[in-house]
Amino acid sequence: MITKQDVELAGKLARMTVSEQEADIYEGQLRALFGWVNDLKAINTDDVKLTNVTLAAHTRKDEAVTDEQAAAKLRAMFAQQLNDQAKVKKVL
Repeated sequence: MITKQDVELAGKLARMTVSEQEADIYEGQLRALFGWVNDLKAINTDDVKLTNVTLAAHTRKDEAVTDEQAAAKLRAMFAQQLNDQAKVKKVL
């Protein structure tokens, strides 16, 4: 069962400040979400066959950009560049 303390801990782990009012709202939403997940888990899908599932539908070939004009246009959108590449803020 989800408690307000669980919501506060999740907020702390996400480095978010969660007010008392928000904790109440999120607690109810998370309970409903996990209740729905439990309802789904109760459905027997043993005889259901997968259809139209291919790896190709979820992946793409990794190809370098060869259109130099398009690449230059994209780089120009960034304020800073380093070694002809767009420079972005560090993401932790």
